[in-house]
Amino acid sequence: MTTRILRSVAVPDRLVLTLPGAVTAARAHCQPDCFAYHATWRLFRHTGLKGHPGWHAGFYAQALAAHPLPTYRPVRVLICAASDEMMLAVLTRLIGARRLLVTLVDACPTPLRLAAAYAHRHHITLTTVRARAPELPDWHDCFDLVITDGLLSLLPHPHDADALLARLTAALDPDGLLLYTTRIAPTGTLEYDRLGRAIQATTARLAWPGPRNERRSLARTVRTRRSRPSPFNSPDDVHAAFTQHFRDVRLTTRSRPHTLAVRLHPTTRHGAGSISIGVAATHPRSQP
Repeated sequence: MTTRILRSVAVPDRLVLTLPGAVTAARAHCQPDCFAYHATWRLFRHTGLKGHPGWHAGFYAQALAAHPLPTYRPVRVLICAASDEMMLAVLTRLIGARRLLVTLVDACPTPLRLAAAYAHRHHITLTTVRARAPELPDWHDCFDLVITDGLLSLLPHPHDADALLARLTAALDPDGLLLYTTRIAPTGTLEYDRLGRAIQATTARLAWPGPRNERRSLARTVRTRRSRPSPFNSPDDVHAAFTQHFRDVRLTTRSRPHTLAVRLHPTTRHGAGSISIGVAATHPRSQP
């Protein structure tokens, strides 16, 4: 595995944090397997069709209030994977830009570019690193806070979740805090999954920077791709996965929809909507 620091691209910071800017960044950086996801993510976020860290800000705030972070030095934070700059924005609001010393790792340069633009605008110390979970770099220093949203359900194989948790546990300071958020769908598929894939396929057909036949092929692949199987079927499954790596695991759940769009979805109206889960884990078992 290799890692490299993100290099700047010719998209001004004032423009990259917009829907057209995010699409431009995706066209410049994404591989075919993630282009449709990153090019459409800002649209999904603003319309409330897809979950993002902003949905879980209340959970993060409660968890951080119960686990005070260092005040005599910057807070060392590892963000493991991101769709855009939203996780960084939430932490800035909860902790403060001047207190943050953030490392953001992701397999694709696009979210790293968006986060770097946000960090520059808000004077946040940020290091961006390319790496693909569950294989992560070995860090020189441990982190006070390790945080990730939904990543365990996006890995290629369900058993990768345990491997990633082991890597995140090793990166955490013995007195640190790991926060994980996700959503579980009783029906097996999250709200707007089919609509989301249709929008992504259309975006691939219209905006992927390749010849027409390549755009059509990518759109077909996106449209017919099945959702990744979630490694968790219930909150108990999530709790069990984390107790293998941590001595103290606190889990919270929320069934109330985060947005009007989710509230109006048929599965929600029939009582089968997704459940939001937040995990706050401390005292890694792999450390004394």
